[in-house]
Amino acid sequence: MTQDSDPIVFVVCGAGGVGKGTIVTELISRDDSLFLSRSWTTRTQRSGEADDAYVYVTEEQFEARVAENGFFEWANFFEHRYGTPTPSIPEGLDLVLEIDVQGAVAVREREPKAVVILVLPPSRAEQVDRMRKRGDSESHVAQRLATSDAEEEAGRELADLIVLNGELDAAIEVIESFIVEVRGQRPQR
Repeated sequence: MTQDSDPIVFVVCGAGGVGKGTIVTELISRDDSLFLSRSWTTRTQRSGEADDAYVYVTEEQFEARVAENGFFEWANFFEHRYGTPTPSIPEGLDLVLEIDVQGAVAVREREPKAVVILVLPPSRAEQVDRMRKRGDSESHVAQRLATSDAEEEAGRELADLIVLNGELDAAIEVIESFIVEVRGQRPQR
């Protein structure tokens, strides 16, 4: 995916509970020229989580996909595995990946032209509240918080855009404007 006529890869990343999923869902609903590659995970679905938030698979299914070189990137995160399938992007669309910072690093290594957008929470207290509201256990919240500072530091070094997700609509508007700007810099096909 390095030729000028190829799709732009937009990576929306951040620590757990920053609102990546909410932002990406809204971006996809507003912009029909964006294609979301749905991540796979070996963790179980959270209570109240949308059925299509991830493709939920067994360890065996995940390992078979790894053996087939079927992931754009994948990682172990705590006791589960997460991966972005090698995308088959429909003609004329740009790709959006919603992943953690570790995944964003792997994507940038594989695709140097990927455009990385780091999402930050307005505060750690709000981040904790968001994780609790989505059904994360207290131990999971603590694990996520323990890695948040390091993830943000790595993300800041990688990011082409950093967005504070304090007010959802404002954060989405900043990202939409940035996407338009990036697309405007793309050589004509």
